[in-house]
Amino acid sequence: MVAESEIPAFKIGRAVGPRRRGRPPLPLDTLLDAYFYRLRVSGPWRDLDQFGPWRTIYGWHREFDRIGLWSKLLRLVARPRGMSRFVDGTHVKVSQAGANPAGGGVLQAMGKTKGGRNSKLMAMTDLSARPIALILVGGQAYEGHHLLDLIDAAMIKGERLTIVADRAYDDDKLRGRLSSRGLKHCFPRQRRRKGKRPMDRRLYRARYRIENCFCRLKRWASIDTRRDKLASRYLSLVTFASVMEWLR
Repeated sequence: MVAESEIPAFKIGRAVGPRRRGRPPLPLDTLLDAYFYRLRVSGPWRDLDQFGPWRTIYGWHREFDRIGLWSKLLRLVARPRGMSRFVDGTHVKVSQAGANPAGGGVLQAMGKTKGGRNSKLMAMTDLSARPIALILVGGQAYEGHHLLDLIDAAMIKGERLTIVADRAYDDDKLRGRLSSRGLKHCFPRQRRRKGKRPMDRRLYRARYRIENCFCRLKRWASIDTRRDKLASRYLSLVTFASVMEWLR
């Protein structure tokens, strides 16, 4: 849990002392309007001049990403229900505008798949089907290798929770790592594997909630198709949308 004192205060929308020169401050409501517009239309940041100087808007976005503002707010407003956590990943097509970042696509969670450049957004939700934690990996990555990173992002420590996922996560090493952390798991056995593995089928039927979460997030054009070259910038925008899910 994050204390409110850890959320930094920004001087948006008001001047501190008399202002005799320089650009006037950007109102907070205008900045949020620009965020929602960018989420909906998925256009270039330069198209946000109707809300104010686009460099100022992107500058705030870059600063929020640097300090992890939306991640801190997500941990502050999220009130998970129940003792079950549903995890999964969804593919995100990388637009031509976001491809070929400096340093290569691998460093920015852009994998090469049959459909071209692709990223994979992994999320964890509760019974309310609202996101608790998010990470971004390459489109060709095996989700089981990044499940512990997602758990760390959710800051799950010492809680007797049950991780629910599909059969792609069926791996004995992964099961052992979850058990060593005091976490239960609910994964169906892959058909090619022999032997029985206990699973709560009634709990597994509720796994559709993570799919509902992805459906709601991907209604935003900026999340459905990635145009941001930097992985942290894209994930910051997705986290902002997740915060709005909890504030609805």
